Amino acid sequence: MNREMLKEMFNFTKNKKETIKVGNLIFLQMFIYGATYPFIMQYIVDKAITEKNIKVVISLSVILLLIVFIRSLIDGYTETKRKYCYHNNDYEIKNKIFNSVQDANISEIDKIQVGTLMGISTSQSYEASQLFVWSFIGALCVRFATTLLISIILLLLNWKLALIIIGIFIISYIFLIPMYNKTRRIYKKLQEIIIELQANVNEYIDSFSTTKTLRLEETNLAQIDKILKNSKKEIMKSDKVISIHNAIFSILTFTSILAIVLVGGNELNLGIGVASTIMLMVNYVDDINRHIKSLLEHVHKANNRYNCFLNILKTVNIKKEEDKGTKSLSNIEKVEFRDVSLSYDGRNTILDKINFKVTKPMQIAVVGKSGAGKTSLVNLLPRFYEICKGSILINGIDYRDIQLKELRNHIAYVFQEPVIFEKTILNNIKFGNSSNIKVEQIIEVCKRLGIHEKIKQFPDGYETLISAKTDLLSYGEKQLLSFARAILKDADLIILDEVTSNLDFEFEEKVMKATKEMLSNKISFVIAHRLNTIKNSDLILFIDNTNIVEMGTHEELIQKEGYYYNLYNNTNQVMLTNL
Repeated sequence: MNREMLKEMFNFTKNKKETIKVGNLIFLQMFIYGATYPFIMQYIVDKAITEKNIKVVISLSVILLLIVFIRSLIDGYTETKRKYCYHNNDYEIKNKIFNSVQDANISEIDKIQVGTLMGISTSQSYEASQLFVWSFIGALCVRFATTLLISIILLLLNWKLALIIIGIFIISYIFLIPMYNKTRRIYKKLQEIIIELQANVNEYIDSFSTTKTLRLEETNLAQIDKILKNSKKEIMKSDKVISIHNAIFSILTFTSILAIVLVGGNELNLGIGVASTIMLMVNYVDDINRHIKSLLEHVHKANNRYNCFLNILKTVNIKKEEDKGTKSLSNIEKVEFRDVSLSYDGRNTILDKINFKVTKPMQIAVVGKSGAGKTSLVNLLPRFYEICKGSILINGIDYRDIQLKELRNHIAYVFQEPVIFEKTILNNIKFGNSSNIKVEQIIEVCKRLGIHEKIKQFPDGYETLISAKTDLLSYGEKQLLSFARAILKDADLIILDEVTSNLDFEFEEKVMKATKEMLSNKISFVIAHRLNTIKNSDLILFIDNTNIVEMGTHEELIQKEGYYYNLYNNTNQVMLTNL
């Protein structure tokens, strides 16, 4: 860990003062006890008891009890402050992760599994919250400082014996450095395995129905079993290293005590030693052993927490969306694509030299084969991805010059998958919209979409609690709620991505009728496979092989007898065959 990383770790949260305070209190508690106890005990044994001075023995015993009491008070207060720092740090870390994800470039988020983000923002966040407060300040620094304090006391008691003991522990520590490095590598690998496990479990739960349908249970179980075996292997490695550490320090303790007994016993025989000194030194060797074992335990935990911190740091420092725009936007009247090109990886071209111009009010249909780039095109409008070449103009202004928040305030988007929150139906529809929207407006939109009667059937009506997983509403009905939410935003530009793909023909007819009425004064981009739903569009863009190969109204494109004509005829043949 270099100095810059240490500084980053220390400044990551706002609890610097509290953290230092905790460390100072822990050290103070150990200093009060460690610096006074040996000398008082030595005086009691060598002087007071020998001289049979009962008053001094009682007085010093009371002082020792007072010291233990003060230590207990400090210990209780420190424990409270330490946990306060944990929870504060955890709160701040989770906030930083959430804010970072909110502001992240979508292309970067696409590379991260949902389960990975879940693991980082939950268990790893809590582990990292303890890194500096306890693992570093409370354990590493304080334990080290306490060991140093005990070493000084040993030197004051008997410098010859102290040098032997300190020498043994220093030499052993040098030899154990490779083991520390090994545990750090083990914990890093273990952390990667845990993240992989969380990501896979999350995906298996999300795709539970698909897994059952495709009979992938055994494949999933085999994958999980493999991950668990790797995890078990790394845990056993870690336990083995820790066991070796403990065994070595037990040997060191025994060696140190043996040295004290041999050298100290020889001094007693020569009449130059004191029995109480030897007794205290044996106790202090045991203290050193206890502190170093505790230090080792904290080093192993610190390795794990440090790896958690690195994962969090990587997430927090994820590339942010670039927003250099300074201009405001009152409305969207015109949209123009000029030689726009898009590539997600800088190598494979998704869209190439896209050119078209639309004005309000207008409905634009985007059609083409699967994977042609239809969704990629409409995703450029709210700047989910950055274009590689060309420019997109809003009201004649390069939209990169417009503030990102301003741009998105004027765009509503209904995605292929319905976005449903664990809230009431009413709050789902209102989510993200103005708080001034009235219930009457919501009911009116739902009536036009043909979902009002279904909602009325529930005992709690619009106050019925739903989620993405509940079966109270069908997939298509949940999509209608997303549609209602977008309509109520009253944006100038609306994107509808396959909103009717999971609706039956009756629902589809109602939606398209409502769409025509409610979007009549807006710019709307509609992606659809069912071409009968977009026949009345003002402009149809046919995308194939990264380009717009045809553009025009339904009648114009039918007359051309090109790409659209063939797709339209093939679609009608399939529909007739199904009938």
